[in-house]
Amino acid sequence: MLHFLRAQVADAVITHAEPTIHADLIRLLSRPGYALHPEGTCRAGLFALEVYRSARGRYDSTGLVAAAAVELQMQSASVFDEVADGDACDSRAEDLALAIALFTAGTAAAAEATSGLPGGASAMRHFCVATSGACAGQFLDARLGRRGGATYEEALHMTRLKSGSLGAFAAGFAARLAGIDPGLSSVFESLGFNLFTCAQLVDDQRDACAPGERCDLARSKATLPVVYFVRQTSLEPAAASDGTLSPKSRDAYQSSGAPIYAAVLSLAYMGRARADLRSLAERGCATTSLEAFVGRVESEAALTLGALGSGVVV
Repeated sequence: MLHFLRAQVADAVITHAEPTIHADLIRLLSRPGYALHPEGTCRAGLFALEVYRSARGRYDSTGLVAAAAVELQMQSASVFDEVADGDACDSRAEDLALAIALFTAGTAAAAEATSGLPGGASAMRHFCVATSGACAGQFLDARLGRRGGATYEEALHMTRLKSGSLGAFAAGFAARLAGIDPGLSSVFESLGFNLFTCAQLVDDQRDACAPGERCDLARSKATLPVVYFVRQTSLEPAAASDGTLSPKSRDAYQSSGAPIYAAVLSLAYMGRARADLRSLAERGCATTSLEAFVGRVESEAALTLGALGSGVVV
């Protein structure tokens, strides 16, 4: 379904965005890590599509348009995050304008998907309102980064808002669009929240000591692994002259317990997601495709977290 979803995303951009910036939006979405790149995962859109299938019992054109709408919102958030993580002197006004265009195109696609459906108004309201959690997470991310230093509680709250809210947003929109009852929709939202929180914590662990000058530890970014390292060791990460993380800081991080902390916490959220899946299956939902999706996220987590991650998964 990834091929069809990418085509729907491109079509939504052409249909709902100003023609003057069509080519620029397609180029942006073709960057590594974005929806139209050959290796782009479209995780949020595919997740929404699998939730829709689980709740509705089948794929259809409405679910595909809805999934494209979700993916465009995710792509907009990714651009904002990328710009926020850049240097203060690096002007990215063009990308911010394109991010807003993606956001509005996603909203227009959502309106197209919900038009005329019995549960369309509820689904559209969720689409518009539920993204505020992710916006609050982006706000806290920027605030904590500027402030310098954070508590465990603040870092976790930011992570849950920034990424967990996106998972709940994607699942809730798809489930409501499929016409299920609110009680069941809340289980899908819990699944999305826990799954995306896990994925973000895994990404934070990967990015803590990533090669290059933009690694989280070198910038003292307020992610949970970095916060743990700083608060447990009372050491400030030291960057080399070229802005990359110094070998001493890298070694100190690896032996600090921060990787273990991040692994256990991220996989605890995976355990919660697995419990949500069992609850959905017990309540009669078709979860085979959803279980395969969660299994892929779980495998990626184990790969990133190394031997410890594999052991905790088992």
